[in-house]
Amino acid sequence: MTTTDTTVDLAVDPDLQQMMDDVMARFSGPGVRPDPDAVWGTLTEVGLARLTTPEDAGGSGAGWAEAAGLLRTAAAAGVAVPFAETDLLAGPLRRAAGLDDFSGATATVAVLNASGTAHQVAWADATASVVCVRRVGDRYEVADIPTDRLTVTPGEGVSAVPTGSVTVPRDADWTPIDATAVEALVLRGSLVRAVQCVGAMEGMLASAIAHTTARTQFGRALARFQSVQNLVVDLAAETVLARAAVDAALADALTDDLAGELSGFRVAVARSVVSQALAVAVRNVHQAHGAIGTTHEHTLHRVTLPALQWRSEFGSAAFWEGFLGRTAVAGGMAGAWPMVVEGTRVDGAAAAWLEAVTGA
Repeated sequence: MTTTDTTVDLAVDPDLQQMMDDVMARFSGPGVRPDPDAVWGTLTEVGLARLTTPEDAGGSGAGWAEAAGLLRTAAAAGVAVPFAETDLLAGPLRRAAGLDDFSGATATVAVLNASGTAHQVAWADATASVVCVRRVGDRYEVADIPTDRLTVTPGEGVSAVPTGSVTVPRDADWTPIDATAVEALVLRGSLVRAVQCVGAMEGMLASAIAHTTARTQFGRALARFQSVQNLVVDLAAETVLARAAVDAALADALTDDLAGELSGFRVAVARSVVSQALAVAVRNVHQAHGAIGTTHEHTLHRVTLPALQWRSEFGSAAFWEGFLGRTAVAGGMAGAWPMVVEGTRVDGAAAAWLEAVTGA
């Protein structure tokens, strides 16, 4: 049995974090329309594009802590770039299947249904390739396919992160992959989205503080009104709560690579807490900003809309909370309390999500 020390240090080197802040500052702010290709090019230039990719595969060889730092920084700044898809999702899947992972180009991942199509694929038609996953009987196969060989139907994404439906060509070259590697993709993807949501919430909090401090009404700053203070304080509390839940799962990723006895539980808790906290955060930050926060000219939509999109990817709140609820009920009173204070095994979530998506 493996256990995770949730006190593991998740801090990012200050100089590295400053570099991340500086890079994202170039592509954020009013009047700036960040180009994802330009952002990716800058990340590549400064060595941030392939943070968790091993050095012998052309990456930086860093870990989850550094990757999470970049994810949060980008989300807080409202900068859309397919870093998570390329480095944390497509890369490990390629390496698990023995495919070439030396390309410095962007990539995303698509889990196909029984008809050979994947829907609501993040960054579909906006990356150089798509690592496609399909289920054949009781096993899985992957194919790394250049985007120009795929049939992509753009979706109606709510944010600057494009989505679409992806259909693979009949002559795609498929490679067998172990089911555990595909299930690991689901847990990684779920944690990645939780980290991004927390980063977005931190961006919402910063925006709310800046706006309510600078904006005046009836001769005094909005931040002086108790009702506004309550909105911002609740936003701050939910952000800290979500960060704590996500950090517990990140610690698990660092020590057990999300393969420990409590990994599924920690990811499920992180997704549940983030989902509930995000609902409060989005509501409060828009109330604090008033009408100006709903305009396209204001930058608030760059942090709220992607977060709402991420919230439903790799499992909805109902999906993850359902597993937690069923586990608690199955254990009865003798199992519910230990689950609250210590955590417990939550098995089968990744497999169930894959079955629902693939139509198995």
